[in-house]
Amino acid sequence: MVYEAAPLPVNEVARNARVHRSGVMDVHQEERYGLYVELAKMISDCPVAYTGLLDEDRQFFLAKDFGGLIDADEVPRNLTLCQYALGSTDPTIVQDLRNHPKLKHNPLVTDPPNWVFWGAYPLVTDDGLVLGTLCTVDYQPRTMSPEQIQGMEKLAGNMTLLITLQMQERDAITERMAKLAGYFRKSLPKTSPAAIEAFLNVCGGIPADTEALKDLEANGLVDLTGSVPDLTASGRELQAEHGLNAATYRRTISASSSLNVEDLFAMMD
Repeated sequence: MVYEAAPLPVNEVARNARVHRSGVMDVHQEERYGLYVELAKMISDCPVAYTGLLDEDRQFFLAKDFGGLIDADEVPRNLTLCQYALGSTDPTIVQDLRNHPKLKHNPLVTDPPNWVFWGAYPLVTDDGLVLGTLCTVDYQPRTMSPEQIQGMEKLAGNMTLLITLQMQERDAITERMAKLAGYFRKSLPKTSPAAIEAFLNVCGGIPADTEALKDLEANGLVDLTGSVPDLTASGRELQAEHGLNAATYRRTISASSSLNVEDLFAMMD
């Protein structure tokens, strides 16, 4: 029998928008989220655990331990078990998937690795949007004690907080970048994207393009007389005004695979 897709949550549009705003889709951060998977296995005593967010098309795994039986960073949403957990802020715990009227038809149940037990703990924002799940799996039927369920709920809540804080930091950085673009548009309209990137790199103590640095020097923002490029008084004033200390800029780089300076420059158009 064909595996049936779950009904869409009533807040699906807002939910999807928040998932994309989170900035974690397609960003590999196993080191950051792997701990939640390991703790989930310990709390539940299950051999398999995974966590990820679901948008309109797919489930992207933030971290996973499938026991070496599955090797994928994402799966189509319509093939997931977790699509059935998006409509409630309560855990979805199925003692035996083989007996569930809908989930028993999922390929993960009917075919190897033949999952049996499945527990899904939603990643719920403060305003009730389910971004994704933290899940545990076993190959035999099992029950969870109230203490285990409570522990998993707390773990999922902590992970949601981490995602939310990361999203808020990205939003703050985006605002700073927009203000910086406004400065260059108004004060130095001929500044190239490469020069803006070089300025950000100097702020973060990262090597920068030589020709771009010369442009910054000509505009009085960078001093090239020393062994390494340094900000002038005007450059430091601009750095402070836009909150671009080294730690902030490095977090910008770590929060995304790369800083798209072309997008930043587009703000100036």
